[in-house]
Amino acid sequence: MKSTYYYIVLLGFILIGITSCKSKKQIVNTTSPVETKANSELFSDILANTMPFSTFSSKLNLSVVTGTRSMSSKASLKIVKDQMLQVSIQPLFGVEVFRFHVDKDTMVVLDRMNKRYVKESLADLKKRYPVGFDFSTLQALFTNSLFVSGHAPVIASDYTKFTYSETANSYYLKATDKVSGIEYAFTVNADDKIIFSHLMGAESSYSLQWAYADFALMDNRQFPYKMDVAAGSANKKIEVGMEFSSITLNEPMELYINIPSSYTRVSMDDIIKIITAGDS
Repeated sequence: MKSTYYYIVLLGFILIGITSCKSKKQIVNTTSPVETKANSELFSDILANTMPFSTFSSKLNLSVVTGTRSMSSKASLKIVKDQMLQVSIQPLFGVEVFRFHVDKDTMVVLDRMNKRYVKESLADLKKRYPVGFDFSTLQALFTNSLFVSGHAPVIASDYTKFTYSETANSYYLKATDKVSGIEYAFTVNADDKIIFSHLMGAESSYSLQWAYADFALMDNRQFPYKMDVAAGSANKKIEVGMEFSSITLNEPMELYINIPSSYTRVSMDDIIKIITAGDS
């Protein structure tokens, strides 16, 4: 599970830079109690209130705490829906130090400072680190959407894959990934918006919680301009805070990954050592 945790740490580190520059955005606060709904109706309402997009881009401000270390950075996030996702970490003056690229088949990490790269197929990563992540899951986490582990796109009939419960203020949907045994769940408010996405490893060996806040209207739907990620195992923990700005939807976008010929190929663990250096 150590490698599994490090994979989540890498994801968390890469997430650290999401800033939003949208001025005078009006935060929407939900105070109404939830309504009792049929499971199928609730699931359909959540899907209907998810922000539609063909492309997504945003500037980010990130803060990361892991062990005794803390850091902050600017970053950018770009997504071509259902095709690929890139996060660029730019601590100073827009100079990129890390780029994280994932598509349906492959993950690439560029370490600009050390002229190194990781390139792995998602199928191979799942064999070694069965953490329940795939492209569709990552895309959903970044865009405040439902996901069904190992299955995309999510459709209304997928409501049967979840169990349901509710309190006065929220709904709770839970399912289990059949391959990895990971439990994943969503806490949903009265506006049918996801406010927490949770992943829990078998026997609680590790966990990931992705929290959403500062919802504001965008294209007549609510979107969270603040996300907080907490990932942990028995003896490790990382916390990532993200603030989005300058969000742009549906503009023409082409994403690609170019690995310089001078870069050396390394393993995922080699990259992780940079992130966790000096961590107790």
